[in-house]
Amino acid sequence: MGPDHGFRRLYDVPARLSPSQRFEHWRHWYGQAVDTPVRLEATGPVSLRFSPSAASLTGPGFSLIELRNGPAAGFWGANPDLNDLRLAYFVKAPSATYDFSGEPAPISAPRIRFLDLSRDGAFRAPAGMHIIQLNVDRTGIGVDGKAMKRLAEVENLIQHPVLRSLLMPVLLNCRAAGMEAHAAASGAVLRSAVTALASSLLAVAAEPASLEPARRLAVRAYLDRSYASADLSAEAIAEHFHISRRTLFSLFEGEELGIGARLRVLRAARALELLLGQEWRHQPVDWIAARAGFSNTQALRRALKETTGLGVRELRENASVMEGHLGRLRQTLRA
Repeated sequence: MGPDHGFRRLYDVPARLSPSQRFEHWRHWYGQAVDTPVRLEATGPVSLRFSPSAASLTGPGFSLIELRNGPAAGFWGANPDLNDLRLAYFVKAPSATYDFSGEPAPISAPRIRFLDLSRDGAFRAPAGMHIIQLNVDRTGIGVDGKAMKRLAEVENLIQHPVLRSLLMPVLLNCRAAGMEAHAAASGAVLRSAVTALASSLLAVAAEPASLEPARRLAVRAYLDRSYASADLSAEAIAEHFHISRRTLFSLFEGEELGIGARLRVLRAARALELLLGQEWRHQPVDWIAARAGFSNTQALRRALKETTGLGVRELRENASVMEGHLGRLRQTLRA
């Protein structure tokens, strides 16, 4: 598991080394970055184009590693004392094979599955392999060794509604640059999302409070994608996440921005972007309003007045003022 603070590393094979030295360099890094002791071997002569890369983010109770492998094979020994719950997202896996239970099998992508590392395993990956690996400390999640084996039997979770609505947005956010500053919060959200997924697969109820961080981040990600739809409402958002309207609003109690306020800020920020854009700045106000997600021009004018203190005409007369307000709104959304 990672240290108590955020730590992000990027890796590229040094170009100055010979092919065999580059592989050895990669093998050493991989052995340190991947918690389970993995014996990494070349699948043949190391190509001059051998250039795997990786990014890792670690924090309290979790680690997240994104790997783009060159041709390699790996082997690991059974570790019954391992306390990690490992989820692997095979983004690309051309002609790759994994041995999860004593029998090698091809891995098609995209595929997301839990890995049971309490048993021996192996993989063989050609060039082009791309995988995102999430390791979460399973203490307190309610997943013992027996439950872990049950989770690993599910071959592909890519279409699972809990994973798509809760965990995938978290994975994509944690891969973003600068996330090391939010590693503590990321750890809580990741544990929450994995708890929701595991409880769903195991048909065991999870504590509602343990699901809130993941749900909150998933709702934010959904609003970021969907705010421009004028039909978006609290009822539509709650229905999308299969929760009640009351539960939706309770998720954001104590937050700086509630659901309605976040929508207004998102739409106001988009309106300012359009007002600043060279290709859109001379468009009529109703055109701006429609593309920013407002139901009408009055809603746009009210939102801009609430968030900037200025009207559309005043804003249009001073681009630098608009840029200042846009930067402030973006900062508010990131808080």
